Amino acid sequence: MSGTQAKASPSDIRISNITAAFKQLFPATQISRANIGKLIGLSRFTTSEVTGEMVDNRILRELGPDNREGRGKRSQVLAIDTDFWRIVSIDLSNPKLAKGALADLSGRIVDRTELPADNGCSVDDVISLCKQLIASTPLPILGIGIAVTGIVEPDGVVRKSVHLEWNELPLKAEVENATGVPTLVGNDTNAALVAERFFGDCSPNSMLISIGRGVGAALCLNDVIIEGSSSTAGEIAHVVVDPNGPTCECGKRGCLESLVSDDRLQERIAQDPASRTRILAEAGALLGRVMAIPAGLLDLRDISIYGAPEIVNAQFIDAMEDEIRRTMTTDYQKAPQIHRCRQGEDLTLRGQATIVIRTLVPTIHERGSLIGDA
Repeated sequence: MSGTQAKASPSDIRISNITAAFKQLFPATQISRANIGKLIGLSRFTTSEVTGEMVDNRILRELGPDNREGRGKRSQVLAIDTDFWRIVSIDLSNPKLAKGALADLSGRIVDRTELPADNGCSVDDVISLCKQLIASTPLPILGIGIAVTGIVEPDGVVRKSVHLEWNELPLKAEVENATGVPTLVGNDTNAALVAERFFGDCSPNSMLISIGRGVGAALCLNDVIIEGSSSTAGEIAHVVVDPNGPTCECGKRGCLESLVSDDRLQERIAQDPASRTRILAEAGALLGRVMAIPAGLLDLRDISIYGAPEIVNAQFIDAMEDEIRRTMTTDYQKAPQIHRCRQGEDLTLRGQATIVIRTLVPTIHERGSLIGDA
């Protein structure tokens, strides 16, 4: 190594400053221009320049002078401008039903639609849904976000999605070629955790577990989503937790998915309805034992559970929380809080929209010609 450090370009500095300012306001905070500068460590001149550009590009809007400030010229209060840019968000967590939505720059869903796919969702279905949402608004589209089950590479290639039956699919490239809009593709459980972090109750060190047809997890440490060295962090469905358990569809015995997935629990309850409470409590306790290890290893503060309310109910949550507390609590370490996700069916849509917003907002200045076109 030469020991020299590359000097940041003006464009890099601009992107860094816009990112820092936007973080202070997202999703719905109102702060004066002067206080933004203090929070992110910029001079009054640089803060005015950065936030002025963000107002011009319809990222922020001015609400008027800050009446809480003292004498002299009062600084403008700023908030996110939710009336201009739109984000297309697609949720493919159900392979038979593609969900789509338009969101504003605060991550709020302003319109939604669905596309049934009885034979399984295809790339053409995804592109059709994106084009339908783009055509439904006269406002400019910041970007498209697509959340899928399975393993997604950073370049937007779906390496493997068992439920969608996709392998090595360059979804990002295909959607961008068809729509001309910047597209981000990610794992659906990661998207759900992002939504729970920004719009729910999660701390910067938390985990989300999704229980549906399959079982998935997402991990956030110090406010960073952990994807792992091969983009497979959170792929816990086919980890064997009971060698004597039922045979899983992957061929192994006793995988976590074969014991606590929605399909498996619904099947057991249908066979023995009178034992519903016991079945769900056992499943919750099992999940608690499994999650106690990463919770203790990583010092997690929260674990959110996302699933159908008839499965992830009070008995399930209480049993999971009791088991985690029993197996990991010591004088110096507390068990994490366990709770159901509170964002409803829009959880994944809002999360994937948020990923697009936080990734692409700093690059809006490169697309300034759109401001005058809308």
